[in-house]
Amino acid sequence: MRKTTTSLALLALLAAVLLLPQARAEAAAQAPAGQDLLTLRASSVVEDDVVRLRDLFDGIADPAVAETPVAKAPQPGASIDVGARWLAAVAKAHGLPWQPRSRYERVNLRRDSHDIPGEEIEAALRTALADQGLDGDLRLSFDQPGLRLRLPSRAERSLRVARLTLDPSSGRFLAHVVAPASGEPKASLSVTGRALEMTEVPVLNRRVNPGEVIRARDIEWMSVQANRLTRTTVVDAASMIGMSPRRPVRAQDLVRSTDLQTPVMVTKNTLVTIRLQTERMQLTAQGRALEDGAEGDVVRIMNTKSNTIVNGVVVDAGSVIVAPATVTAQR
Repeated sequence: MRKTTTSLALLALLAAVLLLPQARAEAAAQAPAGQDLLTLRASSVVEDDVVRLRDLFDGIADPAVAETPVAKAPQPGASIDVGARWLAAVAKAHGLPWQPRSRYERVNLRRDSHDIPGEEIEAALRTALADQGLDGDLRLSFDQPGLRLRLPSRAERSLRVARLTLDPSSGRFLAHVVAPASGEPKASLSVTGRALEMTEVPVLNRRVNPGEVIRARDIEWMSVQANRLTRTTVVDAASMIGMSPRRPVRAQDLVRSTDLQTPVMVTKNTLVTIRLQTERMQLTAQGRALEDGAEGDVVRIMNTKSNTIVNGVVVDAGSVIVAPATVTAQR
């Protein structure tokens, strides 16, 4: 019994194989004379601005018919599905022997494309801004993230800034970018943002308090927006070295010239050494400073023994020099 069943199955399979060419021939014979046997494509990548019959059907023998445009193509990079009803209408309108087998038949159409990334758009904007005078160190801040221009695959991969409006006081700009750079634009983009001009200034790399002297090792350079600078902002490191802050200055803070002073060598009410120098002798005495003084300042000093007040020039920490002519007899 099992052998009989197996034999019948083999005979059926053999018959199907032998009859397959005949079935194809009969299907072709049923098609109207002079027409093609068409098959529907599952998907298609469109390179042109229009969808053609060859993007929908395979088996169109006449090249002229296959190239017939039937619809506008999707935007570059986009895709759409076209359904059975529309496909049947297209086939009928162009005399093609095709009918959908079900209402679920469809073709996915995707428009081929290539992108110009944000880095290239930014480079073009920098060039355009330089033409308007902003040719220094710039930091561009865009209102819309992920800038890109999407072009048809056959379009030249280039761009240009067609129009640029700039407010110099705020750095705000509005740019209209098109691609390709020449000929009819295939893509365009409006870009808004701010162009921030940057500059390098010296700042402290640690907190420095009054009484401390700023050394070269305490200074580093930082890039800041140029519009943050004022007329008192220190932009030269040499003018900071050897100075002392009037108030605590934190690391990375902009330093103003009004924040700095010559370091105080003599502090009010502290004891100092008074040196009286002549051509033939040098005398020293102890005194009390009546005011603060930096190197080279003239300050009032009171002799602690005689209570005499003299004017002395600060020469270093805790020392003043008094010339004989400056000694006064104030008590």
